[in-house]
Amino acid sequence: MIDAATLTQLTDLVAQANSIFVIFPSTATPDKRAAAEALAASLAAAGKEVRLLSPRQPEKSRYPESVDTTILTELGNQNLVLSFAYQPEQVDNVNYHIGEETGRFYLTIKPQKGERPLDPESVEFSYTGAEADLIFTVGVKELVELEQLYMSYEDVYAKVPIISITTHEPAFATLSINTGSAASVSQEVARLIADLGFSLSADSATQLLYGIEMATRGLASRSVSAETFETVGQLLRQGARRVGFEQKSTVSQLESQPEATKETSTKKKLLTNSTASLAKSMSIARG
Repeated sequence: MIDAATLTQLTDLVAQANSIFVIFPSTATPDKRAAAEALAASLAAAGKEVRLLSPRQPEKSRYPESVDTTILTELGNQNLVLSFAYQPEQVDNVNYHIGEETGRFYLTIKPQKGERPLDPESVEFSYTGAEADLIFTVGVKELVELEQLYMSYEDVYAKVPIISITTHEPAFATLSINTGSAASVSQEVARLIADLGFSLSADSATQLLYGIEMATRGLASRSVSAETFETVGQLLRQGARRVGFEQKSTVSQLESQPEATKETSTKKKLLTNSTASLAKSMSIARG
């Protein structure tokens, strides 16, 4: 649970931020991924410019995705960069103009007189630059887990406030929301969204419910508390659909049991059969 002082500080940071990154690692569990996506959606609904990022695109599986969900795998894509093999004599003057009829941007690179122009085959395009006012990390223990989202962008993380949502309090965080006492990260994020006064769509509510159920094995875990059931009830009232954890059949449970347990079950079955056979024999003898 978030204490009052932390919530006040968090509210101020979110209110002052316009551009926000929400980042989760490629190794994130369904619970953590659901929490990150729902948080990003709620921030966007509150009018923030939000980018949801992960080092790699997660597998689809049975995950309940919103049609609006977009996960980016590159942090820097704000500036278009044009590069080419450079020879001083090939660049004498650079200018640009915008075609009035075409509406296109033209960049002209003029070589020195008598020199060959640039080879268009050597021209490459790429993106760079990343700017944010606030960063949320969900389920991140160390920033190196973020791979290319962190490498070469260390300065971004150094100058921007970072709010960590995970089961401990990492050293890189400006503010930590420790979810260790909750049954799942999704449970804490659902409470956080409510505490911030943000809206939650039916899709996001479904994602959070999915995260809770996956983390608690269909609410069967001993970590489930009264607060967990209260959160589940609130999510259902907000339009959440149950598409998560499914209880395995008795046969599947037996197949997944340790050999010692299977052996015990088999012995019980044999003992029951033997007892039934003995009773039948005694009945015949008495007859």
